Amino acid sequence: MLFNTFVQWRCVADREERLDWAERWLTDGLRVLDPPGGFATVDVEMSRARALLERMRRQGIPVTHNLLVVRAAALALVRRPDLHRMVVGTRRSFPERVDIGPSVAGSTSYAPIMILEDAARKTLAALAEEMRRRLPEIRRKEQQDLAFMRRLGWMVPFGWLRRLIVRALFGRIAFRRKLAGTFQVSCLDRVDVCVPFLFNTAACLGVGRVRDAVVPLEGQPVVRPVVTLAVAIDHKAWDGVCAAAFLGEIRKIIGEGVLDAELPAEAAA
Repeated sequence: MLFNTFVQWRCVADREERLDWAERWLTDGLRVLDPPGGFATVDVEMSRARALLERMRRQGIPVTHNLLVVRAAALALVRRPDLHRMVVGTRRSFPERVDIGPSVAGSTSYAPIMILEDAARKTLAALAEEMRRRLPEIRRKEQQDLAFMRRLGWMVPFGWLRRLIVRALFGRIAFRRKLAGTFQVSCLDRVDVCVPFLFNTAACLGVGRVRDAVVPLEGQPVVRPVVTLAVAIDHKAWDGVCAAAFLGEIRKIIGEGVLDAELPAEAAA
């Protein structure tokens, strides 16, 4: 029986190929990252957010639910500066500026990151314009980086040596900030829940799709738009209390209409 199984296995005509040098660098980079220490989720009611986005779109401002959550995350870190920190090796950093790094769909499984510098001081409209303007630039840079890693690959052919180099780079807070900002966000609007398990910062916020759900209102069930937010944490920097506090701040910012103040004056009128 074992012989027959072996023969059948050898006869399977699966197509196989080697990872190119760029993909090997990316794979080794993911292997040296620490796994998350845990994650927490919360459902956020999006009725006020949806109304705000509709009014901004009528003004020609292409704001999305994902961008609204990115902006809320930046404000949450300003409200709770004790959460805005990074721990790498034996050093802890408290960044002065909130640089949010949302993932962008790329040509590989390792999504490139667009760093929105000082996102807490930029309005929704400014962030929307920046993302629209910089998206082609980020995709060009991804191709340039992949080409560079392919050229470099033959010089570092051994996996253990690549991982040694990547581990040394990732051991520097400045390198991680340049690569991913001070806080990462990953949005996937095709599923209800998105939990990112590999990231470079103290935590990474996962944003699912906005969907209709039954929620209680004054003791009665009603249908409202809801999004599930999930935050995965690096336990060296955050614990479960930090995760709950962060998600609670975002829930307040979105649910209490804090971002309504960013509606242009003519739209409000």
